[in-house]
Amino acid sequence: MKVGLLATGGTIASRHDDRGALVPVLRGEALLGGIRLHPALEVQVVDLEPVASYATTLTAMVDVVLHVRALLETGCEGVVVTHGTDTLEEMAFLTSMLLPLDARVALTGAQRPAGEADTDALRNLADAFAAVREGLPVSVVIGGLAIAGAEARKTHSSAIDAFSGGAAGAIALIDDDEVIRLSRPYRGAVFAGVDRPIVPRVDIVKSGAGTNADHIDASVRGGAAGIVLEAMGRGNTSPSVTAAVERAVRAGVVVLITSRTGAGLVRPAYGVGGGADLRDAGALFAGDLTTSRARVALSLAIGQSDAESVEELVTRTWKVVPDAC
Repeated sequence: MKVGLLATGGTIASRHDDRGALVPVLRGEALLGGIRLHPALEVQVVDLEPVASYATTLTAMVDVVLHVRALLETGCEGVVVTHGTDTLEEMAFLTSMLLPLDARVALTGAQRPAGEADTDALRNLADAFAAVREGLPVSVVIGGLAIAGAEARKTHSSAIDAFSGGAAGAIALIDDDEVIRLSRPYRGAVFAGVDRPIVPRVDIVKSGAGTNADHIDASVRGGAAGIVLEAMGRGNTSPSVTAAVERAVRAGVVVLITSRTGAGLVRPAYGVGGGADLRDAGALFAGDLTTSRARVALSLAIGQSDAESVEELVTRTWKVVPDAC
């Protein structure tokens, strides 16, 4: 079975420099040489310029997915992607939206560099190859779990089990090269037919008690095509921020509401500047998407549609795909 290894950098590829700071330097062959590979696998290694994932962009992430797609279209039955964990949530969600639901792609990384005594890098990489070999669809493979790419979110800054699938949980357990399936993913592939996606600028603005509207107005002036407003609770904010949302929408900026809770659906339930007023101001609602994933969804939706269909496309990113049932 021929599979690809697409190495992009991140902690999994990092070493300490003269200052003691971690920098991504290792290439794919070096990572591959540290694991015991299943004899059924033949690996084609492709190295991209190694980067720290916190320094990447959505446009660069699109390029990664296009490399994955090229490998799948030229003889590889599956692809393992090594990536930094800081933005692996966005990378996995983007990959899920741009590839078919049954694409065999495992995204993995590490919380501790491959050269450290307590590294999780090599185990995660070996597990990722097992996931691809056994036909798991787009997933984040870290800490002995495979989590659907559309559901994965980073929930801890340093723990080796730093990723969660939220309410969806994991789709598989991986232990000593054995893959135990638990469920299947139902969300994704909304933009799978797009040759080269456009990802315009979308800003994130966080709302809390007493926050003002300056950041929303600044995003509009700065040329953002969209704003993800991380609101409180069910999707609420202050009347002054809601007024700024209305100004932004009138200026042609799409505003998408998420919750700072990180779980549960946002709904237009409250007045006095709350979700009902935000809806009346023209804001859209991101279902149960975390803010990071909602930003990717909104950028894809704006880039691939006219204004009338942005809401429909965003909704499709978080609602179940009927054909997957």
